[in-house]
Amino acid sequence: MSERGLTRGRFVAGAAGGALALASGGLIEVLRRRSAFGYDGQELLGGTLQPVTPTDDFYVVTKNLVDPRVDRDAWRLEISGLVERPRTLRFEDLGSLPSVEQETTLECISNGVGGGLLSNAVWAGVPLRALIEEAGPKRGAKRLFFHAADGFTHSTPLERGMQRTTLLAVRMNGELLTDRHGFPARLIVPGAYGELSVKWIDRIELIDDGRKGYYEQQGWRAERVHTMSRIDLPAEGKALRASAPATLRGVAFAGDRGIARVEASTDGGRSWRRAKLDYAPSKLTWALWSLPWAPREPGTYELVVRATDGEGELQSTVEDNSVPDGASGLHRIAVTVQA
Repeated sequence: MSERGLTRGRFVAGAAGGALALASGGLIEVLRRRSAFGYDGQELLGGTLQPVTPTDDFYVVTKNLVDPRVDRDAWRLEISGLVERPRTLRFEDLGSLPSVEQETTLECISNGVGGGLLSNAVWAGVPLRALIEEAGPKRGAKRLFFHAADGFTHSTPLERGMQRTTLLAVRMNGELLTDRHGFPARLIVPGAYGELSVKWIDRIELIDDGRKGYYEQQGWRAERVHTMSRIDLPAEGKALRASAPATLRGVAFAGDRGIARVEASTDGGRSWRRAKLDYAPSKLTWALWSLPWAPREPGTYELVVRATDGEGELQSTVEDNSVPDGASGLHRIAVTVQA
């Protein structure tokens, strides 16, 4: 996984390079060095974001050259390992279980400061807790180890799987999951980065050891989303008019802790004004914010934004890239005000 994924051109070149490596017997080494091929770069950016992201616009990241297309009738979900009652469920079995609907934002761990690998959707499915309780965890079970149809794996503490907001989702924005978003079933794990919301899931194993999944083996730590905020409007380099009304708009997100406050600065962080939270329905979602501004004098202005999470912790000012546990730092852009 790269910090920001690959562009389409780099993705195609990487695939071609992989083919050459295969001819020379070196494909495995190429993939090992690169860790994964990034998706061709679908991000969600702009000042006209909808509160709930349309499914076709929802950000996508994948490790695969070709994602799986799972046959619903052949799909099975196995719950095994340290359980009293191992279970194998069909898709139809999930439909017979009590379902919940939950609006939740996901962010990729590779999302850089100001990046667009972040989207919000309404998910529907079965609380994972219900499935685990039915299987009966044995004494000594400490972690969950997830397996997916594309070979992806990830682990998390059993306690996280037992949280009421952790879902096995089968629907997204009122429709069945699309192939690219994990059909027929995927996890939704609020508070963690998106790699833990495993797509195309087909096995859940209860374990008592510390085995690590696909990205965990590479050192990535996805368990806690850092508080982030972003300026979408005005765009970087935008020319504004002095004394003409303008509106700053953007997004803030803090995993499952919610957003309590967003502040923006038009003087590089020397002074701050509190923004309005236009949309922040729960602790599990992003907050869309806005702040009116009418610059009086021509010149170049540095705009900065910061957020405070629902636990009262101010967003970190330490600038750090996404490796290994997500990016931090404040989003800054420059705009020009003309007379």
